[in-house]
Amino acid sequence: MAIVAALRKLAKSANRVLIATDYDREGELIGVEALDILKGTNKKLTFKRAQFSALTPKEVKTAFETPTAIDYKLAKSGESRQAVDLAWGVVLTRYLSMTSGQVGQDFLSVGRVQSPTLAIIVDRERQIDAFHPKSYWVVTAQLEGGGRFDADHAHGRFFVEAEAEKAYAAASAVQVGNVTSVVAKTRTDKPVPPFNTTSFLQAVGRIGISASAAMNMAESLYMRGFISYPRTDNTVYPPSLGIGEILDNLKKSEFKPLILEIEEQEKIVPVKGPKTATDHPPIHPVEAADRAALKPDEWKVYELVVRRFLATLAPEAKTETLTVKVDIGAEPFQAKGTRVVEAGWRHFYPYLEIKETILPKMKVGEELKVNRLDKAKKETLPPPRWSQGSLITEMERLGLGTKATRHTIVQKLYDRSYIISNPAVPTEVGKIVIDALERHAAIITRPEMTAQLEKD
Repeated sequence: MAIVAALRKLAKSANRVLIATDYDREGELIGVEALDILKGTNKKLTFKRAQFSALTPKEVKTAFETPTAIDYKLAKSGESRQAVDLAWGVVLTRYLSMTSGQVGQDFLSVGRVQSPTLAIIVDRERQIDAFHPKSYWVVTAQLEGGGRFDADHAHGRFFVEAEAEKAYAAASAVQVGNVTSVVAKTRTDKPVPPFNTTSFLQAVGRIGISASAAMNMAESLYMRGFISYPRTDNTVYPPSLGIGEILDNLKKSEFKPLILEIEEQEKIVPVKGPKTATDHPPIHPVEAADRAALKPDEWKVYELVVRRFLATLAPEAKTETLTVKVDIGAEPFQAKGTRVVEAGWRHFYPYLEIKETILPKMKVGEELKVNRLDKAKKETLPPPRWSQGSLITEMERLGLGTKATRHTIVQKLYDRSYIISNPAVPTEVGKIVIDALERHAAIITRPEMTAQLEKD
């Protein structure tokens, strides 16, 4: 109420209003609601909309100098979603809590996005519980020519032990292997695309930061003017981004040597990702930050954003794969080696490492000494549980939630004690809630339902 009172007081002496809330569905609705309060006090007000994606003097000044019209349809979209979510969540939460006797602080919540997301986690746990491992055998050899290396039987997994034993016995009858094929291929890897919210949350998971904590830190870095607005679907830099200016700003940081390497290229051409949106550019650094001025995890997030930005401007990477086929007796074996020929963008973005396996130089017809043969029993593994990053990616694929809400939905499942750990494990309460909903109202747990509502 204090904010409403302040708006009404200011409206009496104002003649012009500039709405400068976040430019997305929720931000537009907040701006329109504030405007309605102002117009209720002073109907003579004129108003415009300022749109910006980074809190830098240049971008804010440009936004204020070139205001646009308010997008009432976008605001109505936000209002509709609020109404649907409130009616849906309140009614079903109330119903489930009352019928189960779980009231007060122990209420059982249901949500338009929350419940289908929980169902994804519970369904994966059911797959894990129902999984029966299957035994298989692998036959491997340690060979020596210009150096030692391991090779696998070309058959791969043997699901019949007698077949594995036959291959092992045949190969054991000889002491040497003959190289029958050496094939080298060079592969070009395009740079990683710019960060949108989903790919950013995937990446922070790999450095050990939860989605909710990462978004809080990204919001803080945005508010302090270090990075752009972190809620975006876009993976294509707009022509107006000012890449040169950003690089100049970053030279004031410890990343200056990397910036100079980027500028050594004849032409800087940023890679384009698969999604183009008009609300905000991809997540990118804006200003230089000092490591000492940030908390350790904040610095990790900032460095991740900087390095991703630089990687999108860097050259392609090149790797060479070497496939060597060797006959040991009548049994075919093969070994695969990988080495980085040109680091390219990987030099700037070390979070996606390639494990190099260097094979010695060999040629067709060469004889190799068989140092050791092994036959090992193994078992197939169940499907993996969802990490926070992979879960948010799956939510995006299924149309569950938005870039602004997915991480909060996941956090809510933790807060409600429906899931624990990362990767996510459903609790007994989480399982029971989904079991009950699927028995009596399965549509509530289906992503198609909420995706259709979102589309509408």
